Amino acid sequence: MLWLNSGADMNDFVLTKQNLEELFIQLQEELAINHSLVVSVKSGSTGNWSMQRLWRVWIKTVSDWMAQNGATMPLVVKNGQAKGTRPFNADDGHELFSSYFLPNENGQRISWSKNGREGQRAATKGERYHALRQLEHFALEKGIQLLKPRDSEYEGLKNECGD
Repeated sequence: MLWLNSGADMNDFVLTKQNLEELFIQLQEELAINHSLVVSVKSGSTGNWSMQRLWRVWIKTVSDWMAQNGATMPLVVKNGQAKGTRPFNADDGHELFSSYFLPNENGQRISWSKNGREGQRAATKGERYHALRQLEHFALEKGIQLLKPRDSEYEGLKNECGD
């Protein structure tokens, strides 16, 4: 994880081989404005499994709420046409919110797995944290109560970031 600090606020930038040029452009733009930067580098660690487990618990809660409020999925899609419906479930929620809240690289969603899968790279700890924050905000807006363990990696990061 790369943090750029030009003074008042910090921006995090997840650096990969694919976006190295984009980082250089951003650094040049920041230097043109601020003339100096403090750059810190942290590993893109995936963290431990607790954030992935918390994600699954929250996704189940949010997906159940969505199903209770009328969200459905097509039973079958044939020739681009949806046929029938089935209740929205936690797997649907995982795919939906992961595609919204995890960055997309080269048309591929980033994976929640520890090592990546099916050509997807594994999400970093920061990306997982960001996705959880977004899901928590969505639930708060909808009035959905989420389980929040005080001693989780997620809560530790929230406290560390001052959120």
